[in-house]
Amino acid sequence: MRRLYVPIGLAFASLAAAGQLTDFRPSPIESPHGAVSVVEFSTPLVVLEPGALAHHLDQMMANYRFAEPVWVIGYKTEILDAQGKPPRENYLCHTFFGDQHVTQRQELDMRAVYSDSFTPEMRLPQGFGVRLTPDDNLHWMPMFNNRDDRPVRVRMKVEITLIREKDLKKPLQPLYSTLQSVVIPHLFFVPPGHHERQATFQLPFDAKIHFLGTHIHPHGSSIELFNVSRGERVWKGLRKTDNAGRMVGMDVYSSVEGYTVRAGETFRVTSVYNNPTRDQIDAMAGVFVFYSRR
Repeated sequence: MRRLYVPIGLAFASLAAAGQLTDFRPSPIESPHGAVSVVEFSTPLVVLEPGALAHHLDQMMANYRFAEPVWVIGYKTEILDAQGKPPRENYLCHTFFGDQHVTQRQELDMRAVYSDSFTPEMRLPQGFGVRLTPDDNLHWMPMFNNRDDRPVRVRMKVEITLIREKDLKKPLQPLYSTLQSVVIPHLFFVPPGHHERQATFQLPFDAKIHFLGTHIHPHGSSIELFNVSRGERVWKGLRKTDNAGRMVGMDVYSSVEGYTVRAGETFRVTSVYNNPTRDQIDAMAGVFVFYSRR
């Protein structure tokens, strides 16, 4: 298969002027912290060429601003075909929506949410949110994969669940996020059989981890976050499979109490892939960490 790899760094000049997010619609989700709303947007139909991996089109990148302060509590993406239906194949790689340009660096203190093909929807634990204001220039990056041997036409739809600050009945605690990958650049290839990769990082401040999710590709088995300084596992996310043994999702960690982090502690991220094919396969592997500052 011909593989087309498009690097994750953005071409800043191609980003369109910021669009205002003003169409707040009522959500069926209920929260003791206030009325919940939802905002939606999507890409137009795009053509994905065969073998396109970690693929983004500059014209699909978008800048947004909320018209008023909001607290994001959930984020969902889905792929739709030309008929507006979910396709059988999974063409989603991953997405970011937040206050920083996405680069190949490992950023700290992002106010951002994410999705990927095996975590297409995330919901923060009760009492927490990512606060965004009209002063924040928000960047959205949709990325696709097409492992088929033919081009496809698809679009990506986004649903952001939030509480408008003016609707708050009880305060929410702000969360910040970081993506920590096992390798940079994020895309790598796995030979047949068992394969592990790992990387270490530090959080240079006291914090509590409240939500963990992963970015992983097909045939990924697990991603683990381990506290090297204490010699203890923080969390291990395992893949979910259907009755036919096909990978359909990944675990997430969600905790109101949270996992306490001390400044300067070293953490290790380890990914495990089991490639059942006779050829190398594409892979990404990282953990999204959502934390409160102490």
